[in-house]
Amino acid sequence: MDILQNNKPGQPLQKPSGLDYWFRLWLGCYIVTMPFISAFALTDIVSLPLIFAFFLFLLMVARIIKTGKLPLGFGGYDLLIICLFFFLTGFSYIMNGWGNPKSLNHTIAYFSSFLLFYVTIKFAFFSIRDQTFLLKRILQLITYTTLVSALFGNAEFILWNGLGIDLNKLVPRPNELEASYNVTVLGFFHRARGFAPESGHFTFMLELFSPLTIYYLYFSGFCKWNRIIKILCVAVIILSFIFAVSTASFVILPVAFLLAAIIYARSIIAFINAHLQKVVLVTAGTAAAVLLLNYLFSVYTLIFSSITDKMDSNSFDDRQDRINFFFQQFSRLDVMKKMYGTGPSGATILGFDESKSILSLYYSITFELGFLGLLLLSLLFGYVVIHSLKIKSKIGYFLLVSLISGILHYYFIANYWYPWFWFICIVTLLYSHFTNNPSAVSGKPTFK
Repeated sequence: MDILQNNKPGQPLQKPSGLDYWFRLWLGCYIVTMPFISAFALTDIVSLPLIFAFFLFLLMVARIIKTGKLPLGFGGYDLLIICLFFFLTGFSYIMNGWGNPKSLNHTIAYFSSFLLFYVTIKFAFFSIRDQTFLLKRILQLITYTTLVSALFGNAEFILWNGLGIDLNKLVPRPNELEASYNVTVLGFFHRARGFAPESGHFTFMLELFSPLTIYYLYFSGFCKWNRIIKILCVAVIILSFIFAVSTASFVILPVAFLLAAIIYARSIIAFINAHLQKVVLVTAGTAAAVLLLNYLFSVYTLIFSSITDKMDSNSFDDRQDRINFFFQQFSRLDVMKKMYGTGPSGATILGFDESKSILSLYYSITFELGFLGLLLLSLLFGYVVIHSLKIKSKIGYFLLVSLISGILHYYFIANYWYPWFWFICIVTLLYSHFTNNPSAVSGKPTFK
């Protein structure tokens, strides 16, 4: 079944032919398998989204060979930045890590992650002809994916802590360390982690996808579900954050919503004035729900205790030790080395073991690819954020929330090989292009 099939009401089923059919099929599979970066993965490296992204890469090569041209809207300064990033990565590897197998592996990881999860997915999006239908399907599939992950996280937490049933035993994972992952918080309950390796990574995905889910449910005009079902969906997502007990997410998501609200203040005020009664009712209902959740789960106490526990834990000390390692070792480099870094897997090149790897994307990129690498990463993030501000519809606010959440969360993790943030970047560029070029959208534009 083609889950990105164009089946418009009142019209016969329209089957895309040739490469277009396969782009829709594999792109749909890619989206619905994005949560499975650990669960059902073939190895530590080969995950389900990586497999489908590789299929899309082959289709991209085939289409370029067949047509001899790129899709309209595919080009942009982001691709130039990525090309420069590839050049810098290769140069730093040659200068620092040539002959080091670990450095070669990390170099391949940089190339494959950006090529498959960014360039290929962007090509796939801009290659599908019926863009109006595509934009709707993206929101639908992201919503389904988010809700399935959230439901599993809820069931995982409730069954384990309530009945002692470990759902993770039913989910194959690539290695014993991930399969036996078992974090006890505050000494008396186990955290949910969904289909990700760790709880914090699970909430990282939720931070990126849940704003789009909320947009689809309440603001897109596409979702025709019952109001009660929509409320339950939001409750399930909120409970997933609570059950995962990620200290970073407790802080990052409210900050992201607040920063985006400041930027979109004029539009938000206009919306409130136009829907004052509804806003008051929703605010009152939300406040009541928060009080109820706090009564049932002691959320405020849980958050405060979790943050306190994290600050006093070995995890916090280990993270700080790795940051201190960065400053100590990076300060000893000469000026040129500081510009292009110590090379992919720089800690290994310098003779240190994996325990010194840096758990922050910004420190990690700076250490391995220097200030030039950090500059290119900042330019890429800035390029996408600027495009999100160009979106003349409500989804611009929610995409900005996702982008801010991802940018902030990358201070706490360095997993650039996860597909989620790059997917949000591509969706942002897609909406920016077609909301500002409505004539490029086949069919009647439905941007709201």
